Amino acid sequence: MALSVDPSPCVTPEMPVEPDIVIVIATLVTIFAASSSIAGWAERSMPWMALSSLVIGLGLLAFAHVVLVPGGLTFWHIPDAFVYVAAMVLN
Repeated sequence: MALSVDPSPCVTPEMPVEPDIVIVIATLVTIFAASSSIAGWAERSMPWMALSSLVIGLGLLAFAHVVLVPGGLTFWHIPDAFVYVAAMVLN
């Protein structure tokens, strides 16, 4: 009995995620993690949780850049994503 292999890529989720939401979440996580890392280093402690959050935020931005946005991200995608998500929330 042979196993059937799904020809679709493994990155296709059941419920597609809007790239703008991923960009906003990744940007906020990265900003908060960077500020927490700087604050931890200023207090002469090693902020492991902040550094891991920074890696997660940068990984999400890389995921959005490579997989979710055709042609990759540019600088102007980030403010547009914030405006789009704010409009979705206020609508």
